[in-house]
Amino acid sequence: MRRKEIRKVLIESLGDWTSGETLAKSLDISRAAVWKQVQSLRAEGYDIEASKRGYRLRSVPDLLSEDLVRSGLETKFVGRTIFIHSSVTSTNAEAKRIAPSAEDGTVVISEVQTAGRGRMERPWLSPRGGLWMSIILKPKIPPALAFSVNIAASVAAARALEGLYGLKVRIKWPNDLLVGERKICGILTEIGAEMDLLEYAVVGIGINANLDRDLLPEEWEATSISAELGRDVFRAELAGRVLEEVERASEEMAESFDRLRKDWSLRSGTLGRRVRIITRSGEFEGVAEALEDDGSLLVRRDDGAPERVIAGDCVHLRAAGEEANGGA
Repeated sequence: MRRKEIRKVLIESLGDWTSGETLAKSLDISRAAVWKQVQSLRAEGYDIEASKRGYRLRSVPDLLSEDLVRSGLETKFVGRTIFIHSSVTSTNAEAKRIAPSAEDGTVVISEVQTAGRGRMERPWLSPRGGLWMSIILKPKIPPALAFSVNIAASVAAARALEGLYGLKVRIKWPNDLLVGERKICGILTEIGAEMDLLEYAVVGIGINANLDRDLLPEEWEATSISAELGRDVFRAELAGRVLEEVERASEEMAESFDRLRKDWSLRSGTLGRRVRIITRSGEFEGVAEALEDDGSLLVRRDDGAPERVIAGDCVHLRAAGEEANGGA
């Protein structure tokens, strides 16, 4: 606990000196105890300089700690409680375990997922360097409207990546974010419900942050923020921005889902494009025309018939006459 308090003080005074005596008095411990905790922080990767003037944090490491994520966080309810893990099977599994008793906006983050998963239980590679997080939301909506949480999360994550890094992000129905034609983020929303009551929605957001694109399976057609920018990013800052945007989108969802749906449509990389839809009952091709009020994708089949797709896989195809390098 003392280590967390010292870390918080050093982060808040980043680049400035804090005397050992001041730390010792404020925490009611000896200066030797302060030194011991500073050594522990150094072992974790914090670049702390020591001199007669005290201690100074020279730079913030790319670590996911509660203090770093909270630093500068401006939310009312999302992120009030944050659980940080070094490794879990999946953040969604952990979030679902605690969701019934957790408060609205509770967040679970892990450096590594050993059994990360996407839609239809597909494996999701989750090594150190990515941002793997789940947010527990408890909107007062019926289960039939749970799809709106996924829409809100997609828009929120896109806004975060655009705002922080200037990336041109497109949303692929139903739950992927793309840069160019490569996947940079996946979203998996799972719910707990009884009859007409939504107890909770667990929103899993996996972002390929500081990952070597060459290490990602080529068939995934994935990319990372670091690959797109040519530099690593500060993941704690990214986590905080995502949390802020999720809260903002949640409030918009409650006020006017139609406005949020329009925002999704403006960012869509799927609408207006030829797609192949794969469902449990078969597959077909056509042009994606609209996101419907119920979250389904309206596709104009090649035979001219409209079809609403509620669940399934969507594969982007090249449009007729499109250049060979223009699509996936």
